[in-house]
Amino acid sequence: MDLRSKLGLYGLNPEQKADIRKEREIDVLVPGYVQSNDNGSCYVIENKYPSSYIHGGISLGDALAISEDLLATLGGADCKTLEADKLLYLDTETTGLSGGAGTLVFLAGVGFFEDGIFVVRQYFLRDYDEEAAMLTELKGLFEKYQGFVTFNGKAFDINLLESRFITNRIRTAIKDKPNVDLLYPSRKVWGLKLESCRLGSLEENVLGEYRCDDIPGAMIPAVYFKYLDDRDATDIKRVIRHNEMDILSMVSLMVKLASMLQNPVKETDGGYELLGVGKIFEATGQTDSMLDCFEACTDSECYSVKSQAVKRLGGLYKRKGEYDLALMHWKAMELENPGFETFHLVEIAKYYEHKAKDIKTALEIVEKALQNYIKAGISSSSRLADLKKRRERLLKKLEREIEKHEIS
Repeated sequence: MDLRSKLGLYGLNPEQKADIRKEREIDVLVPGYVQSNDNGSCYVIENKYPSSYIHGGISLGDALAISEDLLATLGGADCKTLEADKLLYLDTETTGLSGGAGTLVFLAGVGFFEDGIFVVRQYFLRDYDEEAAMLTELKGLFEKYQGFVTFNGKAFDINLLESRFITNRIRTAIKDKPNVDLLYPSRKVWGLKLESCRLGSLEENVLGEYRCDDIPGAMIPAVYFKYLDDRDATDIKRVIRHNEMDILSMVSLMVKLASMLQNPVKETDGGYELLGVGKIFEATGQTDSMLDCFEACTDSECYSVKSQAVKRLGGLYKRKGEYDLALMHWKAMELENPGFETFHLVEIAKYYEHKAKDIKTALEIVEKALQNYIKAGISSSSRLADLKKRRERLLKKLEREIEKHEIS
């Protein structure tokens, strides 16, 4: 309740004041039910969505069709046995944004599929003494599912919940459960394309979903402390909606990422997104899929995308001993080089020096790379120093070759 509202209460009689306060209590503004167990009680809000419900241009039910292989690609090796219908989407709201001792989870939102319906269930602490009851309910729910889907959950939500379980002396294996943390694949796919990879940014820029009257995450702890003080749930209602939208967005985002992995060329923009999908395949050791993505990136109209793809392709082909393919890409880069890039020239020089044994051509390529630095106005750098050392070594090699030729 703001100051003006509080002052306004002084003009009312006690019964009127009580009525206004009652109208703003959590059970009035946000319909739910009280869940009780041996450790007390907490407040629960539940909303259900049909599988056909569209959020961010995506049907929630499409998440059920994501294969085990795609889940493993998104989540990592420990997610290999996960099944889409046995995942629990998890997002928390806390009394602090950095975690640490004393930080509580006052709202735990979970989402799961039940008989084809997507259920969003949120556990809210009306006061601190309800924490043990909430954690007891969460433990029972966690045990029913194979693993989690989170957004930055590995670094924040899971660690914080585990610390609260320990503090309340409730045993749980929450950290042992597989976790498809969508932050990491999202950074790979959109990290170079967007200024921010926060869930809210992805929601707007990738899913095309815009929230009305959303509450900024930085304000949420203060809103809860205010609620504890005056029991006015007006802004808490906004926090609960914010949490619910985060859970829905995680479902849509996972479907979006899975579709990109399944059909990279068709489902991405063919530029930075395609490059990012290739990086996911690279990180998970799926070489053939990675090659397909990076090869497709060489057709991009964006020089930066091409450059990064060629760097990765060149390194891979070198390791496989397929120098002809690597050389083809390096030479193609030189045809489109804006004038200052040198990485491909260094690789070409290495090829002619060590594989083709053509010292003269290698020296010519190094001289060309040095000229690029001069054009760019760079007079001092570690790469420039390395190039000069390479030139000196090649000059000495060339002199020895000439001496041998004259003697023979």
